[in-house]
Amino acid sequence: MTRPRLAALAAAIAGSCTLTACGGGDSATNADAPEITTSVPAAATGVGTVTWNLATGEPPTLDPAQSALESISTVVANMCESLFAFGPGYQREPALATSLDHPDPLTYVIRLREGARFWNGDPVTPEDVMYSVNRILDPKLGSSWLGWAQNLDGMKATGDHEITIKLKKPDVLVPNFFATPAFAVVQKEFAEKAGKSFGTAGGGVMCTGPYKFAGWSQGQNITLTRNDAWWNASVKPKVKNLRFTFITDPSAQTAAMASGDVDGQYIVPRSAHKQLVDKGNLLYGESLATTFISVIDQKGALSDPATRQALKALTPYEGITKSVYQGTAEPLRALTPPATWGYAGKVYKQEYQKLPEPVQDLEKAKKLVSGSAKAKEKIVLAYTTAIEEETRIATAVADTANQIGMQIELKPLTGEQYGAMFASAEARKGVDLFLSTGYLDFPEPLEYYQYFTTGHFYNFAGYDNEAYDTAAATALGTEDPAERARQVTKAQAIMAKELPNIPLVSQYVSVYYGPKLTGLVPRQYYLYTPWAITLGGK
Repeated sequence: MTRPRLAALAAAIAGSCTLTACGGGDSATNADAPEITTSVPAAATGVGTVTWNLATGEPPTLDPAQSALESISTVVANMCESLFAFGPGYQREPALATSLDHPDPLTYVIRLREGARFWNGDPVTPEDVMYSVNRILDPKLGSSWLGWAQNLDGMKATGDHEITIKLKKPDVLVPNFFATPAFAVVQKEFAEKAGKSFGTAGGGVMCTGPYKFAGWSQGQNITLTRNDAWWNASVKPKVKNLRFTFITDPSAQTAAMASGDVDGQYIVPRSAHKQLVDKGNLLYGESLATTFISVIDQKGALSDPATRQALKALTPYEGITKSVYQGTAEPLRALTPPATWGYAGKVYKQEYQKLPEPVQDLEKAKKLVSGSAKAKEKIVLAYTTAIEEETRIATAVADTANQIGMQIELKPLTGEQYGAMFASAEARKGVDLFLSTGYLDFPEPLEYYQYFTTGHFYNFAGYDNEAYDTAAATALGTEDPAERARQVTKAQAIMAKELPNIPLVSQYVSVYYGPKLTGLVPRQYYLYTPWAITLGGK
């Protein structure tokens, strides 16, 4: 089905150009960018209950193995711990493991924390850890986290409090995953007894983190309560209870936060920013997120490079940045944003600046379409209706494309259908393009670029380029930072030329919480670390 045109809506936003017709200038800079928050006053007083809204709606599950959607991760991050956690600079810090040894390029030896216990008081054992990781690796479960193990040779308990992982070939990404839900630990006995109900409203979960599952009233709220027996005695969360609500309408979200019915929310609607900025704490942080359009079917209209080039040329980057995100996003030259350059920044910056600027060029797009029969064929663009900004972007791209002779048909997806796109080939059937926002789990561009290598789980379209594969594979086995960056940027340049995806923007992490609260700094890793432990009263 098609959606209404966006031109009138975009033009109505004061101080901005129409979304479909912005162009020119240096869109690599953003004069309207907000101030980035890196610190706030620490929480000083306790709070009984904080009501926190999940912007993308009610989670389908609380199983940490499925923690790849924002609605799941925001809740689960406070309950279920991994072997390690990320610190403020994405340094790896001890959690359910206390140390990591890397005696040779193929071996990782993990020492487990002694004394850690599940909420029911049972100790965490190597058997629980092995079960949790192997459960994620079972394709029948459908966890997106199994992708980390493409080079796994084996894993076993090698002591009462020790796990050893062996790889088939070097893989520099693996140790980063130890701090993600790929290694989130659940209790084996509880999960096996719960069966298919594990992670549901009726079945619950059994983890070790600072907050424990207290209840789930479907359609209404999820409640967590503080785990006063948490192993990390050096940290005492100030908030006793967390109550998560599921308001998805941006206007209703704004009203709830402005009135105080909701105390806080990540992913603050852009339309709410002016209304909330003087109400409480509206903060922005650096982001590892990337919003882009993926080619899903490269056999039809998109098999012609001219079609892909036309789509990139017609994209209203400036309009998206200024009208949709109101200055809280940066247009991208490549798939991964500059904030992901966690090492060898000079190499990454030099190569990034060689790539074409992200600017709209309608004349170029028209010329490409007029010379390509494939570019005039029907193209189905899928997007989620759960995110207001992505609905507007999809509509704007389709509107602009159709005005210059292309035929883009929009396919809106519910939150559940959107999630299925990442796990099911059947869900992707009939879709040519997919607009989505993803985020790197840690500041390593290779994490995303390796997804587009031949045969990878996330290479939905079957993109195949030998030079690209070689660069990514070489980088994966290279521990020297500068040399790894050089290989990654080789792959980046190939991708920018062939366009198996079209990068759009990287939006800043945004969070709002009421005037009586403090302690929470907006960082991308809130999806994997217990962010609520720093929140509390002033």
